[in-house]
Amino acid sequence: MAALMLTAVIVHLSLNTGSFAQDETQSDTEIRSILTEAARLTSQVENLQDRMIVWVRVGWANWKSGDSTSAKRNFDDALELIDKFPPQERFADFYRQSVAEVQAELGDTVGADRTLGRIKDDSQREEAFRTVGMEQARRGDFKGAIVKAAAIQNDENREEYLQSISKMQQEVDRVPSPQDTEESSESDDSCADVAAADAISAPEDKAPCLAYWGGQLANEGQANAALEVLSRAHQESSLVLDLTVRAYTLEQVAVGQARAESMNEATRSLAEAEPIALAAYRKIKAHHGWTSIVQKLVELRVEWGDIEGANSILKQVEENDRKNEMQGVARAVVAKGHKKEALEWATSQISSRDRALALIGVADALLSSTQSADSGR
Repeated sequence: MAALMLTAVIVHLSLNTGSFAQDETQSDTEIRSILTEAARLTSQVENLQDRMIVWVRVGWANWKSGDSTSAKRNFDDALELIDKFPPQERFADFYRQSVAEVQAELGDTVGADRTLGRIKDDSQREEAFRTVGMEQARRGDFKGAIVKAAAIQNDENREEYLQSISKMQQEVDRVPSPQDTEESSESDDSCADVAAADAISAPEDKAPCLAYWGGQLANEGQANAALEVLSRAHQESSLVLDLTVRAYTLEQVAVGQARAESMNEATRSLAEAEPIALAAYRKIKAHHGWTSIVQKLVELRVEWGDIEGANSILKQVEENDRKNEMQGVARAVVAKGHKKEALEWATSQISSRDRALALIGVADALLSSTQSADSGR
C-alpha cells in the first residue's frame, strides 16, 4: 500500500503542470520538485550502502542545480552513513575518498578537504589526496593541487604526482598549432556514405555503417530509402561474429526503422537485439568488463512506452549495474525529448532506491538542458 501511495504521489506531480511543466522551457521549480522527491525516497532506502550512494548522487544534482546548501547536507548524510558501516567493512575509506572526489569535481574544495580529513587509513589517505588533487588540477586549480602534494609521503609517488600536475598545466597553456588543427580534422572515409559502406568487406564494419546511413536517411525524411538500407544492415548483421557489434547494429536498425515510421519492423529488430545484447553483457561481465549495450536496449523500451519490457531487461543485469543504469537510462531518455515516458518509467520502479535514481537522472537531463539554453543566450 505504501509503495502504491508513493507512486501515486509522483504520478500526480508528473501530471501537475505546476510541478512538471510539459513545455520545452524547464523551470527551476520543476527540477526542485523532482530532487525533493528523490531526497524523500532516498531517506527510505534500507540498505546503508545503497542509501549512501544515492545521497551522494542527490547531492551532486542539488549542487548542479545551484542548491549548495542541500548538497552539502546530502554529502554529510552520506558520510554519516559511512561512519555507521560495520567494522569489517574494508571499503569505508574508499567511499570517503569517492565523496571527496565528487566534491572536488563540483568545485567544493573546502568540503573535499574536510572529507579527506575523515579518512583513517594512511595509504588510502595518500591516494585520496592524489586523486582529489588531480581533480582540482583538471578544474584549473593548479595551486590548490600542488598544495596537496605535501600529504603524499612517498617521495616517488609525490614526484610523479607533481610531474602530472605540471604536464596538465603546460597543456592548458599551450596554444594549438595549425598542424594540430589539420590533424584533428582528418577523418576516415571508409563510412563516408552508403556507396562507401557497400564497398566494405568486413561485416563487423559494414553492418553498423549501413545502419548509421539508414538512420541518416530516416532523419532526412527519406523513409523508403532508409528502410531499404536498414534492411541491408539487418541482413549484414547476421554475419557479424562479435555479439556487441551485432546487438549494437540491430539497436541502430530499430532506431532508424522507428524514425522511418515502421514501428512493427523496429519492434521486431529490437526484440532480436535483446537476447544478443544480454549474451554480450554476460560474456563481458564474466571477464570483469563493462558495456552499455543493455542500457541502450532499456532506453529504447522506455522511449517507446514499453515500461514492462524495460523493467524485464533490467532484471537480468547485476545489481550494481542496475544502480548505474537507472540514472543513465532516465537521463538519456529525457535528453532525447521523452520526459513523460522517463517519469512514467521512474514511477514504475518498486524500490525507493531505483525510483530515486531514475528521478535524479530526469533532473540531471533537465539541468543540462536548462544550462545549455542559458549558455546559448
